[in-house]
Amino acid sequence: MAHNPIEDLAIMLRSQPFQERDRLVTMLTEHHGKITGVAKGAIHSRRYGGSLDLFACSSVRWKETQGELVRIEEANVRRDFLQIRGKLENISAAGHFVDLVLRLTEDRHIAREVFLLLAHYLKLLEENTASFEIVRSFEIKLLERLGWAPVLEECVSCQGPFFGEELSPEDSFVTLEVEKGGFLCHNCSPAHSRHFPLASVLWMIQARETMIQHTPTLHFPLDPMMEAAVALQHFLRWHCPGLGNYHFRAHEMLETFLMEARPT
Repeated sequence: MAHNPIEDLAIMLRSQPFQERDRLVTMLTEHHGKITGVAKGAIHSRRYGGSLDLFACSSVRWKETQGELVRIEEANVRRDFLQIRGKLENISAAGHFVDLVLRLTEDRHIAREVFLLLAHYLKLLEENTASFEIVRSFEIKLLERLGWAPVLEECVSCQGPFFGEELSPEDSFVTLEVEKGGFLCHNCSPAHSRHFPLASVLWMIQARETMIQHTPTLHFPLDPMMEAAVALQHFLRWHCPGLGNYHFRAHEMLETFLMEARPT
């Protein structure tokens, strides 16, 4: 049975040679979710230009096949995001973003909010130098768009608020409780548990609430931000079935680049 062509905007999450002349591409589409397909003869053909390159946002037309892979018939670049490649920290940040999206979205599960989020952050990296604040805000917003936003305002055990009154020194620390999707207050924390400063939770709230275009103006102290990075990595890995202790591609290298680029 013949399948009618489907056309949609797509951001390239992964693009690699396939067999001798073809290209295997995984892309997040605006209206059809994450799709993987083969572009025949794309390795040596100029027909596709840079439309299937990593990070590119292209208008793609494909046909379904009897297997899981679609057959890509045409692709035209709408935005290539080439300016991202001008700085190592920006390439690394963009690579981290697409790797997270690749691993946290389900095949053919519509994720338009994630598509728009990724597009906006790639545009942000064209116009700004990647920073800890930009990367952390993408991570927290991605968890939110996927419906996995951690509870940050109150204890996930007793529901006691973390903020709103003067805190004693011991109450200014919380404990990560990934399985319950948030943090525990001092009273609910197990003995000898790893503490996170409440300042890092406060930073995550502000990163979540700040509009994307204003993210480059954020600037927070390094120590609580690094603690926030650890917490967010735990949440991200928890929602990646089977990944266990997997470190997202280039994450450690990205953190090094961000540290070197951070203004003193």
